[in-house]
Amino acid sequence: MNKYPTAPESDVVVSCRVRLARNYSDIPFAAKMEDAHAKETVSRAVKSIQNANMLSMYRLFPMNEMSETERKILVEKHLVSLDLISNKVHGAAIISTGETVSIMVNEEDHLRIQGFLPGLQLEKAAQLAFHADDVLSKNAPIAFDSKWGYLTACPTNAGTGLRASALVHLPAITIMKKMGAVIQAFGKIGFTVRGLYGEGTEAEGNLYQLSNQTAMGRSEEDVIRSLIDACEQVAEQEREARKNLIEHDQDAFIDKMMRSVGILLNARLLDEKEFMRLMSDVRLAAGVGIINAPISAIDELITKMQPASLSSLAEAPLNARDLMLLRASEVRLSLSTLIKDNDTFISEEIK
Repeated sequence: MNKYPTAPESDVVVSCRVRLARNYSDIPFAAKMEDAHAKETVSRAVKSIQNANMLSMYRLFPMNEMSETERKILVEKHLVSLDLISNKVHGAAIISTGETVSIMVNEEDHLRIQGFLPGLQLEKAAQLAFHADDVLSKNAPIAFDSKWGYLTACPTNAGTGLRASALVHLPAITIMKKMGAVIQAFGKIGFTVRGLYGEGTEAEGNLYQLSNQTAMGRSEEDVIRSLIDACEQVAEQEREARKNLIEHDQDAFIDKMMRSVGILLNARLLDEKEFMRLMSDVRLAAGVGIINAPISAIDELITKMQPASLSSLAEAPLNARDLMLLRASEVRLSLSTLIKDNDTFISEEIK
């Protein structure tokens, strides 16, 4: 079995997610919710999974029983939102053992059901989310209107209640200063471009989230198909931009990539922003074949080197400098091991 399987379009598309917003019709929405209501939503969701004989496949994460570091790790893995971890009293997450399904309970809606997969696998991610939706709604009254569809806390999520998104790596488009045009073009067809962790966050490491803006007036199939098309289009644009950069000055391009690799293999202090910038180059180098390194392993390393994940590794709170020291140490070890696992570090084609 391949230790690092290759997902479709993974040179550009890091991962994809399909999220369904659902509310119980007999429980007040979050804005009017009391403690008893919040406890009931969690209990009801867990019971639904138990009734389907699937409890062994999931784990419950009550926000009020977790440390700040543990909550932030779930955000760094893109399993929960920043909004959920801020609800320390009532929030909870129910996450599958393989981390391909995450159910946020008491976020903006009673239930936010999410299916995740690496690369561009939106249809399969949707199947995961819909299956979990079937389990959760089988014996529970869900707020639904024959005219308006699923009723949600935010009107933009009403209708299908579906938000589909893809995390894309667009370094070449960014370098060529074409992101403004990309954002404008996708806005015209009903999609929005956000930062690494969604709305209100920065695009660290040239990573952007592409998602649909509204859920009403479009079928689930239409939203998913449209996002697949949009991802394929932006992937082709990114590959063309990468090709242009290489053709313009291949030596300068390779030099930039390999300098980033060299810094990561030798640095003693790495802050988060520098790490993300350098790892963007490493991911780009792997994507165009300058280095032989599995992209999925690079993505895994990026996640593990985020602040909360590093603090968990140290098993103690770390100040800013200690984080930089530990990150540099772990990156040196992990990246050198990753390179050692490959027969060739620099692609023979490039040599």
